[in-house]
Amino acid sequence: MLRTERYGAFFVMAYIQGESRSQTSLFPVSLEELIPADHLVRVIDLYVSKLDLIQLGFDKARPKGTGRPSYDPADQLKLYLYGYFQRIRSSRRLEAECQRNIEVMWLINRLKPDFKTIADFRKDNKPAFVATCRAFVRFCRTAGLIAGELVAIDGSKFQAVASARRHLNLKQLKRQEEKLDRRIAQYLAELDEADKADVSEVIDRSAVKTALAKLEVRKQDNQSCQVLMNALGVEQFNTHESDARMMRTPKGARVAYNIQTAVDAEHCLILHHEVTQDSDDRKQLEPMAKAAKEQLQQEELTVTADAGYSNGKQFQACEDASITSYVPVQRSLNPCDQEFFARDDFAYDATQDRYQCPAGKWLTLKQLNKGDRIYQTAISDCAVCPLKSRCTKAQRRHVMRHAHEEAFERMEKRMLAHPEMMISRRSIVEHPFGNLKQWLFGNGRFLLRQLEGARAEMALAVNAYNLKRAVSVLGARRMIELMA
Repeated sequence: MLRTERYGAFFVMAYIQGESRSQTSLFPVSLEELIPADHLVRVIDLYVSKLDLIQLGFDKARPKGTGRPSYDPADQLKLYLYGYFQRIRSSRRLEAECQRNIEVMWLINRLKPDFKTIADFRKDNKPAFVATCRAFVRFCRTAGLIAGELVAIDGSKFQAVASARRHLNLKQLKRQEEKLDRRIAQYLAELDEADKADVSEVIDRSAVKTALAKLEVRKQDNQSCQVLMNALGVEQFNTHESDARMMRTPKGARVAYNIQTAVDAEHCLILHHEVTQDSDDRKQLEPMAKAAKEQLQQEELTVTADAGYSNGKQFQACEDASITSYVPVQRSLNPCDQEFFARDDFAYDATQDRYQCPAGKWLTLKQLNKGDRIYQTAISDCAVCPLKSRCTKAQRRHVMRHAHEEAFERMEKRMLAHPEMMISRRSIVEHPFGNLKQWLFGNGRFLLRQLEGARAEMALAVNAYNLKRAVSVLGARRMIELMA
């Protein structure tokens, strides 16, 4: 409704006016009329209705014949998918949305579960959320959203619930024990000096003994923690979240989990993800590539990752599984290599299994060390060599050949032939992590504790991200048509 007002001889257009709050209507507007035909909630509603919740493992998916009826897990799953899509992860905030949000009212038929019921559903169905996420990936494959021609793999650290103040490691405990020993020795020395000194200077012995007893208790607790961690075979432990690990992040050391993703190049959809406790990515290339290949159900696969995944054993394992990987080769450098001839200055003779040094002398196989091959020159050759000062300070020079050196060499050749792979990797895999961290998590932390809880929440986040991408690419109407 538009309202006009007269100013002098002119009529001036005022503001758009709404209906009066006391206005009644013969036919009240229904929720169905308020939700457009191509709305997101219709996509979520249709998608969940097509899922076999019993097969996915949801609790109470089969209603009981007796007792008080429970909420339908389908309705609660719809609520969580909608919440994560709209950046709402808190169960209390989801409870509020049920009472005020028309879209949620339509989605779950005006149900109003309390926050405890909502939170318990997420807590009791952790594995089922992971299965639901994988089910949506399968739908994306059938919808033609996943090409499977190139997959990019990357990892990122997401902060855990636990605080860094509750985190212990053996090195820290040993330093604390040494500090406690010094303080205890200091108090004992003060008591000895007080016994020998004149009575003219009064010392509160009871206060000193009380402080000494507290230090002894702290030392016993420290030693108990060390014994327990040694028995468990762990280097670090968090008293509030034992599965979390201290990891390096761009913002410093944080108690976190390492999230791995395999992203399809076609529309940047996440094929597979995993929540790990490893502080780096060196052992993640093979398992992530094989998991992506299994999801795609292909005989061959091409993957790319950054230099953090450089691992000869992983390169070889991928080749054995018909997976062609593109990863920049990164080797650990010996500080001596900057002063002397590097290993690359030695030419390898594959026919004789030996190396030739810059002076033309031969290094023959000395020993095997966990698959690595160590070669050495003759002492007599090094003793008279004019280049010895540029080669080694020892009596003879040694060169180590990696157990999977051929895999490293093949990788270097592939990277030289296709340097564009690193540009493709950035454009593919960094988009999902940027969305997950900024859009969904808001640079925050997980809400659920332990590895299982983090996996459940990440599955919901990945499912929401994939749903968002699918709707962006196909549109809501096309999604509804494909699901119908």
